[in-house]
Amino acid sequence: MRAYHDFRLFYNQSIHPELLNLEQRRRRLVRLLSLSVLLLLGVLLLQIYVQIFVVTLLLLVPVGLWITYLVFRVQVYFREFKPRVVGLVLDFIDNDINYGSFRYDPKGGIDPRKFLRSKIFTRADEYQAEDLITGQVRELPFELCELQVREFSDVRTRLDYVFRGVFLIGDFRRPDMKGGILLLPDVYRKYLSRSERAFHLIGGRRIQDNLLPEFESFFDTYATPNVRIQDILSEELQHGLLQFRQQFQETNREKDIYLSIVDDKIYIALTQDKDLLEPSLFQNTVSFEVVREFYHDIGLLLAVLHEVDVMN
Repeated sequence: MRAYHDFRLFYNQSIHPELLNLEQRRRRLVRLLSLSVLLLLGVLLLQIYVQIFVVTLLLLVPVGLWITYLVFRVQVYFREFKPRVVGLVLDFIDNDINYGSFRYDPKGGIDPRKFLRSKIFTRADEYQAEDLITGQVRELPFELCELQVREFSDVRTRLDYVFRGVFLIGDFRRPDMKGGILLLPDVYRKYLSRSERAFHLIGGRRIQDNLLPEFESFFDTYATPNVRIQDILSEELQHGLLQFRQQFQETNREKDIYLSIVDDKIYIALTQDKDLLEPSLFQNTVSFEVVREFYHDIGLLLAVLHEVDVMN
């Protein structure tokens, strides 16, 4: 509750004024687009009425330039919206003493080879990454970004989603760490058989000891023989993951979390059922709940990373 109160206060003081400024820009754009549509209709009617080819050619030049200008204005709005809001949210998060300074690159992303090294997913025929965030949790550097990953269907001529959401990689920087664990949502078991087989190739096997019964019912856990599962998946972490799952069940959101540790790297994948902080040209963009959800999701990933780091 204290964290929620602090973020609400920060939102009111810093984020809300920025959203109001962006909302004013959006409304001006909408008015400009509406006026442009009326003007273009007037030009079209004039062309139909005069039916002079030379006049039509002369009108094409200013009309084309005006359409290009409108497209440019809309692109600038979309390009600037998310970085401004994300930057403010990250400024709030990295005030925590456990976090180092965060850096944000809207066009950056995690390399697909790193994504596949997680052993969570095994294919990425189409890979789109954006909104790269880098920083540190305690002494553990991390990078995360939004991903849309698809693969060619084995039975239909189309691309199916492999993963859509936020993907994080943390580096323990400990060459002595060997082996790994894999944590998969039980509900997706039939879709992740390739992931299970790939983890078996490095010695991983299904485990059930040292796990809470309710945790075991929702997550399938695999580990290599050289890993002490209780040192990584503490009861506090299990309760935290279960609480996360319950929160989104209560709001009918289709979100889930995957986790793996392979040698000295930790990988966390959080699915998203909608785009967060993506502006709409025809909807009000001032929303505390949307910003809070983005803050909550990033905070969850970093909290999991912090808990695992403390255990190691």
